[in-house]
Amino acid sequence: IKDSGIHIAEAVCPHPMTKVTLEEYYRKWGDNITIFGGIPQSLLLEETASDEDFEAYLDYFFRAVAPGKRIIAGIADTTPPNAVFDRLVRIGERIQKEGRLPLEAGTIRPMIKAHLQRAADRVSPHRAAEKSYQTVYEDVLRGDHQAIQEHVKQLLDEGHDARAILNQGMLSAMEVIGERFKTGEVFIPEVLLSARAMNEALKVLEPYLASGEGESSGKILIGTVRGDLHDIGKNMVSTMLRGVGFEIRDLGINVPTEEFVRQVADYKPDILGLSALLTTTMPEMKRVIDALQAEGLRNDVKVMVGGAPVNERFAQEIGADGYAPDAGEAVALAKRLIQGP
Repeated sequence: IKDSGIHIAEAVCPHPMTKVTLEEYYRKWGDNITIFGGIPQSLLLEETASDEDFEAYLDYFFRAVAPGKRIIAGIADTTPPNAVFDRLVRIGERIQKEGRLPLEAGTIRPMIKAHLQRAADRVSPHRAAEKSYQTVYEDVLRGDHQAIQEHVKQLLDEGHDARAILNQGMLSAMEVIGERFKTGEVFIPEVLLSARAMNEALKVLEPYLASGEGESSGKILIGTVRGDLHDIGKNMVSTMLRGVGFEIRDLGINVPTEEFVRQVADYKPDILGLSALLTTTMPEMKRVIDALQAEGLRNDVKVMVGGAPVNERFAQEIGADGYAPDAGEAVALAKRLIQGP
């Protein structure tokens, strides 16, 4: 790995969760590779580490990575849902305090107001085309789920059309969020906050939308294939597709091939989205496509695939119509598949 030419080793998880100590990683890689990680996730759980164990490891951490060059402190490889939040706070506090000296090479930059303002300016909201809907537009961009309902009610009271509020005020904002997610200007938390605001606003709009003509960008059936219980990525895709106007039926996780086929016949979607996070469940995607072919349904639906182990070549090999590496690209792909060549 040291001779491979990589610049950063991400999610480095040392002893006590694995056999190699952080000190050994740092001694052997520190001149060539930046280490990202170094704090095992087990230290964040009461059942696997006492407070004394946690503090002792942080003491060790600073000794092991001195003088501090080529180190990005992080949880390896992820923060568990039941982590003791106070320990995360203490990690931040100790790095801010002790990451300066003697670790001058690893000096941190405290986040000050000027930094935050520059970041805000970089991703400042695009202006909505119609000034009347600017408030709800910015509510979605900011993820302000508490204010958006009242703002939507105000627009309805003023006589604005519900469909116009949705399209010009909300969907246009979700389009911006999708683009920013693709370019790395915003991340998953921001997308989820915007989606939550969107959903809160829809609770107010739905009775008015139901009374008019139902319009959508298209119908999409989505699910995680049999044997796979992962759904975070799939849920992100569903949220963003729904946010830009697609009608979504989400079948959840561990969906059998027969259920995909039955739902395609019943729901008649324009697109079927298949998700897999495990290499062992990737073959299920081809089984679904083959089953659709056998039932005479394949020509009636476009199939898009995604998930961590999936790539463009695999999508082509199994006969899918498209592959998306992330939720933002999934939206763009769905639009292309709906519009056709």
